[in-house]
Amino acid sequence: MSQRAKIYQNLLRKNLPMISIKLLKNQRKRIYQNQIIMKNEIIKRPITPVEEFEIALNKAELSDEDYELIDYIRYTSVFTQPSLVKDLKRPSKPPLLTNLCQICRKIGSEMPEHFKKVIDWSIRMSEHNTRWDGHLICAEALNVDNIPISPSHGTSLFDVLVVHKELFLGFD
Repeated sequence: MSQRAKIYQNLLRKNLPMISIKLLKNQRKRIYQNQIIMKNEIIKRPITPVEEFEIALNKAELSDEDYELIDYIRYTSVFTQPSLVKDLKRPSKPPLLTNLCQICRKIGSEMPEHFKKVIDWSIRMSEHNTRWDGHLICAEALNVDNIPISPSHGTSLFDVLVVHKELFLGFD
């Protein structure tokens, strides 16, 4: 039995629900909760410490519009660029996802150790080894077939993003 098969078996024994299967660079990745297995290694998403995030959010010197964007994302949980523009009644230029990245960099500067972990994870997850600062708060959504919901995967007209579970505020 290969090392990869042993890792899969071990995870299945622990009853971790499979969330997605993603094909990148012809390599199969399986995500179990917040873990990704690739090349016999587990890539775990850094879980954002909520208290540290809230402190960093307050220290980041964001504008009222920036706070509104973050609160909206954290409350609704699933969003697209057009849904943000429509619901927040904002202009489409500059793109709100660009603003989100700028906001995440400001928040990340107040929690540098965690932000570095997130960026390292982001690069490792990327099909092109690039970072996306928005990964501090959210990541791409996956459909029932565990394929990212995005134009590049032929599953949606727009990228669909979802807030990280620990930052979701919808039930508060």
